[in-house]
Amino acid sequence: MRIVPYAWRALRRDLRGGDLLTVAAALVLGVAVMTAVGTLVNRVSNALVQNAAEIIGGDFGVAGRQAIPGDWIDAAHERALETALLVQFPTVVFSGDASQLADIKAVGSGYPLRGALVVSDDAAGTQTRVATAPGRGEAFADARLMDALGIAPGSVIDLGDRQVRVSQRLVTEPDAGGELFQLAPRLLVNLADVEEAGLLGPGSRATHRLMFAGPPGAVGSMRDWLQPRLTSDGRRFRLITIEDAQQAVSGAFERAGRFLSMAALLAVLLAGVATALAANRFALRRIDQVAVLRCLGARQRSVLTALALQLVMLAVPACLVGIGLGLLAQAGLVEALGTLIPDRLPLPQAAPALAGAAIGILLLLGFGLPPLLRLRGVPPMRVLNRSFAALPPVSALVYLAAIAASVALIVLATRDLRLAMIVLGGLAGLAGVSALAGWGLLSLLRLVQPRLRGHWRLGLASLARRRGLGVVQLVGLSLSLSSLLLLAAIGPALLQQWRGQLPEDTPNYFVLNIQPAQGAEVAAFLSGIGVDEPRMEPFATGRLVAINGEPPQRLERDVFEGDFVDGRPINMSWRRDFPPANTLVEGEYWAEDSDAVEVSVEQGWAARYGVGVDDVLTIGIGEQRIEARISNIRAADWDSFRVNFFLLLNENAIGDAPHNLVSAFHLPEDAKGRMGELTRRFPNVSLLDVDAILERVREVIDRVAQAVQLVLGFSLAAGVLVLVAALQASTSERRFESAVLRTLGARRGQLRAAVLAEFALVGGIAALLAIAGAALTGLLVARYGFEMGLDLPWGPLMLGGLLGMALSMLAGWLGTRSILRTPPARSLREA
Repeated sequence: MRIVPYAWRALRRDLRGGDLLTVAAALVLGVAVMTAVGTLVNRVSNALVQNAAEIIGGDFGVAGRQAIPGDWIDAAHERALETALLVQFPTVVFSGDASQLADIKAVGSGYPLRGALVVSDDAAGTQTRVATAPGRGEAFADARLMDALGIAPGSVIDLGDRQVRVSQRLVTEPDAGGELFQLAPRLLVNLADVEEAGLLGPGSRATHRLMFAGPPGAVGSMRDWLQPRLTSDGRRFRLITIEDAQQAVSGAFERAGRFLSMAALLAVLLAGVATALAANRFALRRIDQVAVLRCLGARQRSVLTALALQLVMLAVPACLVGIGLGLLAQAGLVEALGTLIPDRLPLPQAAPALAGAAIGILLLLGFGLPPLLRLRGVPPMRVLNRSFAALPPVSALVYLAAIAASVALIVLATRDLRLAMIVLGGLAGLAGVSALAGWGLLSLLRLVQPRLRGHWRLGLASLARRRGLGVVQLVGLSLSLSSLLLLAAIGPALLQQWRGQLPEDTPNYFVLNIQPAQGAEVAAFLSGIGVDEPRMEPFATGRLVAINGEPPQRLERDVFEGDFVDGRPINMSWRRDFPPANTLVEGEYWAEDSDAVEVSVEQGWAARYGVGVDDVLTIGIGEQRIEARISNIRAADWDSFRVNFFLLLNENAIGDAPHNLVSAFHLPEDAKGRMGELTRRFPNVSLLDVDAILERVREVIDRVAQAVQLVLGFSLAAGVLVLVAALQASTSERRFESAVLRTLGARRGQLRAAVLAEFALVGGIAALLAIAGAALTGLLVARYGFEMGLDLPWGPLMLGGLLGMALSMLAGWLGTRSILRTPPARSLREA
């Protein structure tokens, strides 16, 4: 037996007959979705890691909340290193009556040390690379800031008590690679302008950076010299290195990529189900062919090799088409994410495409090959006696292969075996619940069938006879549709309702960096523009020195935080009375006239450090050391947008600790235009517009949701493919039934209406399960995630359900056209 020519001829014949088209389509879908996600993650990660020095703007640097010591700059110059000072902080800028929260980056001479700025100064968008920062009195603003203020290059804006001219539109910065989800738009200004504007006074919440660049030997010498000085003499600085930046930025997006990959998994696993159904039908249709070949002397191994080679020949072009489709979909993901990812992405590499092709091969081996292996048991005598067993019963090998392939797919996507088992268990649980619910609904419909007439009765009878395949169809369509409804309908409704349920007096502005001597004047100004009883809260930055005399050890660490977290500053305050938006959990709050050195600790912070009532904290504020007993644990309502602190000290015992003031308040809409007067009178204060931040968060969520919806679109297509595969699995039976009914006088239109009724029922039940699943999940998230009720968006949910029903009916109509065209006599002869 010439295996290769035979496999090639058989493949061409089977493709013309449509037997392998569903397998090919499933492979294309699986490869496409994984290629799309893998290529996106790979391109973004490479963009962040390539030219690593540009990510941080130099060869290395130091950063902290304190001003950079002058002798550090002198030491760098002695080693012939170039230096650049940067200060970054948020504040509100104004142009006439328009205002916008901006992320200010003030840069000194020498910036950027590595890379170049890309700017544009005309409406046509012509871009220019420049190697120098803005001059004094100038600024570069990004497009978001210019659009928000309604300005163009050449416009003048207010920054503190100074005016600067926006000379260029900022397109890209060399050291902004790690800021994937920057909330506020950027304004790049000269450091001298910020210093003269009084925005860097005592207590400022600015981050100071000093970047270095030069020969490797000098860089290493400077790092060694700085290392012991970073945390000496009360300083709290940290090194910024290329290695840390590479790990942080690539790791951050790889985590985001895992979520996209898990969304893609639903499409891949459903494509696997479609592959298994189609491959099983293919095996059933090859029983007589295998028996004939065995009678002609072909060995069992040769026959199975030819069939397997046929699938491999199919997989190669299917993987290539899937890779092409995946690259197109990846371009759609880039467009959906927009400004959340770097502007300049490298060209796609081969690795993600090869990984996508490997996914396709894995789909074929895990879901497509096991049904073919069952053909080994077909006896040659079947040619003479068709009563011989068609195929041996499904063995454990088939199920084990499918489970192993599923685990392997999830591990490849998540790179975490434990997470893979959780995801697989979750999907299996959802599928099991959907299957049970679908089976129960189909059983109930059987009770209704005798009361129906015409095509509805025929359609329901057909569905009841094939309940097993019907349940598979329901599970595939309902899972994919439920995922889309969660993202497209429940998610936006949840966020909108959460924002709508905030009380009318919820603070929408924060004023930071108020000096103690300015507190009364700022409060008077705010009262004058309509703020109801503004309160100035003390705000200090300190360090946790010890717990019960021992060095602090953090018990719980966020996976997104680095090792520097235990030495970072802690925000704290002090007061006499118990704070609003807090609940006492344990212990007692001090009396207002008490002078005991006590501290109130936020519940989550206490759990992270494993402290409780009566423990003693040693806290450093400036040069002052305070040993305070924990008198109570409280739960802070962080969703209230009021000023909350991890540590709250007794005001009567605090002494004269260095601090500034902060205030949160609700500003009436008609008074927002007057906030510019506040920053002009008090140029050192910083404003945070909560509405602007929430709007940016909503934009980020919307863009990410669009990307995930695109990925889940593949899942919906895979769900429809399961419908088609299940329909094809019953093609022979349906052809015989159609022939009998037409022989008995049924018209083709009646049979078509019965098919549409059957798949309308499948789509309707799947839609019902999807709506119920999405609604239940939304209610649980609202209850336990947001601690509120949820008014379900029934309109979008019903629209999504109708979409599912329409897709089901379309699949049923397309899949049965050939059956209805076949003459009854021919169908009966072939039965």
